[in-house]
Amino acid sequence: MKKVLKITFLLLFFITLFSCSSTKDFVSDVTMSESLTTEEKLEYYGGKEVSVNLPEMYFNGEEWYSRMMELIDGADEYILLSTFLGSSSPTLEPLFNLLEQKAKSGVKVYLIIDGTSNLDMTETRFVMTPLGYLRDSGVNLLIYSPMSFTHIVNPSSLIVRDHRKMMIIDGSVAAIGGMNINYISMGAGEKCQRDSMYVFSSVELSNLFIDEFVQIWNEGSIKKMDKDEFKKESTEKGEYKAWLFNRNVFKSQVSLSGMFGSLINDSTSSIFLCPYLPTIDSNMAKSLRNAVERGVDTEIWCSTDSRGYAAKGGAYSLYKLLEETDVTYYDVSSDSDGSTLPLFHMKAMIVDDRYVVIGSSNFNYRSMTLSHELALVVDSPEMARIVKEKIKEVAKNPVLVTKEEAKENKKENGSYLCYLFSYYGG
Repeated sequence: MKKVLKITFLLLFFITLFSCSSTKDFVSDVTMSESLTTEEKLEYYGGKEVSVNLPEMYFNGEEWYSRMMELIDGADEYILLSTFLGSSSPTLEPLFNLLEQKAKSGVKVYLIIDGTSNLDMTETRFVMTPLGYLRDSGVNLLIYSPMSFTHIVNPSSLIVRDHRKMMIIDGSVAAIGGMNINYISMGAGEKCQRDSMYVFSSVELSNLFIDEFVQIWNEGSIKKMDKDEFKKESTEKGEYKAWLFNRNVFKSQVSLSGMFGSLINDSTSSIFLCPYLPTIDSNMAKSLRNAVERGVDTEIWCSTDSRGYAAKGGAYSLYKLLEETDVTYYDVSSDSDGSTLPLFHMKAMIVDDRYVVIGSSNFNYRSMTLSHELALVVDSPEMARIVKEKIKEVAKNPVLVTKEEAKENKKENGSYLCYLFSYYGG
């Protein structure tokens, strides 16, 4: 068994090495430039500028589920949904029943789920129902890059996944964040993973989301969409500047590495980072290290993933992270009484209490190079304050982890093979 695992990891390594991009933009000349403004760097790396107002913010799966139902129920023309892991369960049946009802009533419903959904390794796997049945009710369903034998001839299609999460309702509501449409994100009650979703009332942002949704749909479906059928015109402008980054591994010139690296390099006072599975490479580590050495207060808040491979991989990588970056690291796995809290699946970065990064992208090697991702950078001190306060409230009990503690944990519980799986597999 160990021999098989080693061969698998070696194959993953070589496929990755020769077929996908790197994280060099974290420390490129553009990223490190002192003559360019942060805005110029964000535009250089593919960010599409848009104006937004303060969004509705949800940091609880149950609350987001309830609001999502309201938004879908109010749709008159169409519903576009994209998620990494999507499946039904007893508690989520009302949501998918509602999608079926809307489709039967004439509302156009399009749903994209990643092909790994049926391999969901979270607690969802014990209650999940695959979503293929939705097609019988008129829901347009695309399973992105299904896990099938025919894909073996193109290994990159097995490795590269669509990790994006977004929703567009009638061209005026755009939602983005980290929650999947599955049991552990939305239907598990108090056991839901700790995560976030953001709802913007914005035709301008919705139009950009439509561009990204239609692109991935038309790449994978015989039935094509015409984005002009879904877009609306608007002259309204939001209060805050924002930049949307849609990272398509195969076709896009958008660089998440450049976006994250530019914000980190230009930081002057603070970086608050919630990465989930922070398996980073040397370029990412150097970027953070440079910030720390400039005197930037750099904090990472993260929890331990209790799944076997993730826990062992995390134990191996954490010491490496602390040794290479010297960041301040807080573990938020347990409450003050020692009880284990639901997984902290949060994905966010706040820089200088001004720039807020939200969306599907984790701060790790896979999200930077091997996944289709969607991220939004918002320049808003008000939003930065609220998001940081809410995240800290959800985290509950941050515990400082020292290098010595991380080193001992690596020695006792770490696994290099599990680390490799987390590094390339997420």
